[in-house]
Amino acid sequence: MTMTSATNTTTTTTVNLDNATLRERILTSGAGNARGSLTKVASQYREFIHQLMRTKSSSNGSDDNGANNNLAAAAATLKTELLLHDLEIRKATLSSQAYSGNSSTYTTTLSQMQSSLSSIQLEIKTLSSTLILQRQIHSRRKEYNALAKVANEQHPPIHKTNAELEEVKEQILLVEREVGGATEKLKVREKQLRTLMSCLGDLKASLNEEDIVNKTDEDEEG
Repeated sequence: MTMTSATNTTTTTTVNLDNATLRERILTSGAGNARGSLTKVASQYREFIHQLMRTKSSSNGSDDNGANNNLAAAAATLKTELLLHDLEIRKATLSSQAYSGNSSTYTTTLSQMQSSLSSIQLEIKTLSSTLILQRQIHSRRKEYNALAKVANEQHPPIHKTNAELEEVKEQILLVEREVGGATEKLKVREKQLRTLMSCLGDLKASLNEEDIVNKTDEDEEG
């Protein structure tokens, strides 16, 4: 509402300013003694006061019309400068409001950027930690694979060792069965040998008895 009122007031004010004056104001904008500046207003006000004093001093003379015309011209010039100055004030007010809005926008944007920057920095830190962890895992996995390769080259896998162990056990059982069979055969042979030796002993004893009997018979005959 304030900006609208100011715009309407400015529009109403500029209606009383001729195009030449406005053009001059635009061309001299920024100069210290430009139209509508406080310096120019003060200068025109001083000129108006001087003209007013001259008009009063010459009020008893014959050239009243000329003095009044000069005073009217000075008053019109002062009025124009005041209108231009009012225009400058309103323009400065609008510019200040615009700068305030831009400042608020820039502050909000800066705050958002700082928040985003903090979030990005936190994300970078998290990703860096994750990357370090992944590198450690990769290094340890590589070391484990190297050790596993050496172990497999120097020692057979456990499933192969188990298969060989089962095979050895079967061979041991087979040998034990063969040894058991041989032991049984050895026992039989031992019994047969004992029987044979006993028979040989009996045969030898019989032969000895026959020799003794024959010798006795020969002695008796002699």
